Amino acid sequence: MSTPVDPHRWARIADLFDRALSVRDEDRAAWLIAICGSDDALHDEVSSLLRVHERAGTFLTTPPSIAAPAPDPAALPVPTLPIGPYRVQSVLGMGGMGVVYLAEDSRLGRLVAMKAVAPAYTSDADRSERLRREARTAALLVHPNIATVFALEIFDGQTFIVSEYVPGETLREELARGPLPLRDALATARTICRTVAAAHARGIVHRDLKPENIVRTPQGVIKILDFGLAITADTAAASLTGDGAALGTPAYMSPEQIRGLRLDARSDQFALGILMYELLTGVHPFLARTPAATLARVLEATPEPIQLPGGDATPLAHTTIAQLTAIVMRCLQKDPAHRYPDTASLVTALDQLDRPEPVIESHIPGPAPRAVWWWQFHQATVTAAYVLLLLPLWQARHMAGAGMGISIFLLALVAVVVAGALRLHLWFAMRHYPDQWLEQHTQARRWIRAADVTFAALLLVVGVVAAETDTASAPLLVAASASVAVTFMMVEPATTRAALGRRR
Repeated sequence: MSTPVDPHRWARIADLFDRALSVRDEDRAAWLIAICGSDDALHDEVSSLLRVHERAGTFLTTPPSIAAPAPDPAALPVPTLPIGPYRVQSVLGMGGMGVVYLAEDSRLGRLVAMKAVAPAYTSDADRSERLRREARTAALLVHPNIATVFALEIFDGQTFIVSEYVPGETLREELARGPLPLRDALATARTICRTVAAAHARGIVHRDLKPENIVRTPQGVIKILDFGLAITADTAAASLTGDGAALGTPAYMSPEQIRGLRLDARSDQFALGILMYELLTGVHPFLARTPAATLARVLEATPEPIQLPGGDATPLAHTTIAQLTAIVMRCLQKDPAHRYPDTASLVTALDQLDRPEPVIESHIPGPAPRAVWWWQFHQATVTAAYVLLLLPLWQARHMAGAGMGISIFLLALVAVVVAGALRLHLWFAMRHYPDQWLEQHTQARRWIRAADVTFAALLLVVGVVAAETDTASAPLLVAASASVAVTFMMVEPATTRAALGRRR
C-alpha cells in the first residue's frame, strides 16, 4: 500500500499549489524556488502538480462542484421535424460532447434515447468519431445493468446513437438527499462493480464512472450509461483526446488518467472507490473548493476513513464497516499496482460482506452460550489468580537473594500485567465486539502464551529455591507453577474451542 502523505505536509503542498496558480506564468518558477527554499521534495511535489494542471488544460475550467451542472433540458431546443423514423419528444440532457433526446421509434412504437454531437460541435470530426466509437463499444456489451444500444444511425450527415431509454433518477439525484442506508449502499455498490467487471472482462474500460452516469429505474434496477470515453484493450494506446489533453470529470479521474498515462481496468477501480465512499457517507473523498484543488487532492491526499452518518449500530455495520473501509481505501490507492489486480477480485471482496458473522450466541446452537460464559469466567478467574499469586512471590523474594529476588518479582509482575490486560481485552471484545474477537485473539494469543510461560517458570524457580529454607511457601509456588502450565496448555485451549470452535 502506498504511504499516506502527512496531513500537515499535504496542507503545505496544497497551499503552495493554490498560491502558485495566481502567480504569472513567467514568474512562477522563480517564485516557487524562493518559497520552497532548500526543501527540494516540496518543490518537486508542487512542480509536479503544476505540470499536470498545465497539461490538463481546459478540463479544469468547470465550476468547483463535483460535476459541472448541465444545462436545463427544458431550455434546449427540441427538433420539430422527424429524424428518420424517430420523433423527438424532449431533451433528456446535455453533457460535454453531446445532447440526448427522448424520441419515439415510429416503426416499433417504443421510446428510445438518441444521443448526438451537440449542435455547436457537429463539424468536429473528433467528437463525431468518439460518438461512433461509443456506439461500437457499448454494442459489445449485453448486460442487464448496461443501457442497450439499438442502432447507430446517420441522418443528413449527423450521427446518432439510438439506445434504450432508461427512466428513473441518477445516483447524483439520490445522493442529493444524503447517503444511502448501509444495506442499500452495499447492494448498489455490488451491482455497479459487477457490471463494470463484466465490461472489463470484455476488455472495455469506462473512464467516466460517476453518479451522473448511473441511473436507478423505478423498479430499482441499476443501469450504467454513457460509454463516450470508454476504451477497449486494442485501442488503449490510441488517443482521441487531442494533443494529450485529459478528458473526463476531474473529481472521478484516477491519478494516472489525470497524468495522461496508459490506462487499464484498475483506473475504473479508483472511480468505483469514490462512488462507494459517496454512497456510504454522502461526501466526496477529494472534493475541494476549486477543480484545480480537487485535482491536487486526487493526486496527493489520503481521504478520511469512512464513518457512517448517524452511527449505524446494526450487526451488519459492526461486522462490515472495517472491512468495507479497507476495500474502498484499496480502490483509492494512488498507484494502480496497489489496487485489486482486477475488478473481479473487488467483486469477490464485496460479496464476502454478504455473509457477515452474527453475534456468537446466535451463531452457535445448543450449549454454545454457556460455553462462551465459561470462557469469559475462565479469563476473569485466571487474571485474578495471577494477581493473587504475586503476594507469595513477593514474600519469597529474599530467598533468591536481595537483588535477584526483586528482579524475579518485577519480571513476574510484567508477565502478569501483560497476560491479565490482554485477557481482559479479549473478554471485553467478546462481550461487546464479537465480530472482531477472532482477529484480536489471533494477535494477542502469542503474547499471552509468552507471559504465561514466563510466569510459570518464575513461580517454579522461586518455589525450588524456597524449598531449601521455607517448606511452607515452596509447595504453594510449585503447585501454582504447575496450575499455570496446565491452564494455558490444556484448560484455556479447551474452553476456547468449546465456545468458538465453529468460528475458527
